Amino acid sequence: MSDKQDTAVQQGGAEILLESGTNELEVLVFTLGDGVYGVNVAKVREVILPVDIAASPDQPESVLGMFNLRNQVLPLVDLHHYFNIPPADANPKNRRVIVTEFNGVQAAFLVEKVDQIYRMSWANMRPVPETQHQQQFAVTGITEINGQLVLMLDFESVFDHISMQDKLHIDRVENDLGVDRASCKIIIAEDSNFIRSIMESVLKNSGYTNLRSFTNGADAWHELEASTKNTDAAVDILITDVEMPMMDGLALTRHVKEHAQLKTTPVLLFSSLITDDTRHKGDQVGADEQLAKPQLPELVGIVDRWMQKGVIKPAA
Repeated sequence: MSDKQDTAVQQGGAEILLESGTNELEVLVFTLGDGVYGVNVAKVREVILPVDIAASPDQPESVLGMFNLRNQVLPLVDLHHYFNIPPADANPKNRRVIVTEFNGVQAAFLVEKVDQIYRMSWANMRPVPETQHQQQFAVTGITEINGQLVLMLDFESVFDHISMQDKLHIDRVENDLGVDRASCKIIIAEDSNFIRSIMESVLKNSGYTNLRSFTNGADAWHELEASTKNTDAAVDILITDVEMPMMDGLALTRHVKEHAQLKTTPVLLFSSLITDDTRHKGDQVGADEQLAKPQLPELVGIVDRWMQKGVIKPAA
């Protein structure tokens, strides 16, 4: 990719999902070894050439060091090392650095070649079959672009796995409001195995034991629709990520809020893509609350407050 194209990547991220609920995304395609991968442009700030770095004490092996980019100090994660993928091109000068921002944090990832940005529908993104490989939690979808299989990498999960495990591994949240947590039926739509398992653990340990989880918005929507035909299966709350295969969280929220029987179901968008600049997208599709990951205690607190105020009507 040329320097001119690198600049175009930075500009492209601002155009992601111009219309809320269209179930579309833009994908930046790159390579690691012989594999082809993609990342949601909504998390990409820019693509730059390799930079000089400074090692820091006690850094994880996959973190090459730190560097200064416009007065912002960023960690540089070597994805070749993290996934144990040998580079196809031995010349380090031919690699690229993808600078990202999510959860209010900026981080950089060293990759091989960067192709370009492709616009596509989440409907063309397939869930990942479960494996025991380290990539299981980091690869969140598979699609085909120009005849090539592209694995969608969740940079957020990689970074969380490296640097935020203590912050994410919260055992439980105290029930200070004294609400009947066990009576509340919650549906979770989250494609990251890593984040989903932590969410389930915190909610269950806190007393919200009536959970059903799905790896994509389409399956969650089918469950929600089916629940309207069975009063015993009524859903009290939906907690959904934004970027997911098959149907994203904005489209899922729009479907819920446009459904005659489901429109009063509280929807919490829980995503690293939620910022002051993007919050209007959730508002446009009718989300009741929006929370940036990984604020797990705050997530439980929102559900508690909804129950206390009677917003949620727990099933008998």
